[in-house]
Amino acid sequence: MTQLMKQTVAVLCGGALGAVCRVEAGRAVMNFMGVHFPLGILCVNMLGSFLLGLFLGAISRTKSGCPTAAAFVSTGFFGGFTTFSSFALDTLTLWESGSAMLALLNVGLNAALCIVLAGLGWTIAAPWREKEA
Repeated sequence: MTQLMKQTVAVLCGGALGAVCRVEAGRAVMNFMGVHFPLGILCVNMLGSFLLGLFLGAISRTKSGCPTAAAFVSTGFFGGFTTFSSFALDTLTLWESGSAMLALLNVGLNAALCIVLAGLGWTIAAPWREKEA
C-alpha cells in the first residue's frame, strides 16, 4: 500500500471516529445544559481546536513524525470532530427563528474562542524557541 493510500485510509477512519464523537459530545452538552443556544457544537469546536493545537504543537517538536498517524488525528479525527457545517446550520437556524443576536453571538464565539484555544494549545505544546536578536 502506498503512503498516500495509507494516509487516505487513516483520514477516513479518523474522520468516522471523530464524527461519532462529535455527535455524542454535542448531545451530552445539550442534554446537560438544556438551553436553546447551540452550546454543544460550540463546546465541541472549542475542545477540538484546543486539542488540535496541542497535537500539532507536540508533533512540531519531532523532526520525523509519523505522517499516517498525523493524518488520522489531525485531518481525520479532528476534521470529523469539529464541524463548520453544523456551526453554520446552528447559526442559520438561530437567524431564521428571529434570534439574530444569538446567531451573531454564535459566530463571534466560535471564531474567537476556537482561534484562541488552538493558539493556546499550540503554545503549550510547541517547542520553546529562542527569540532572534
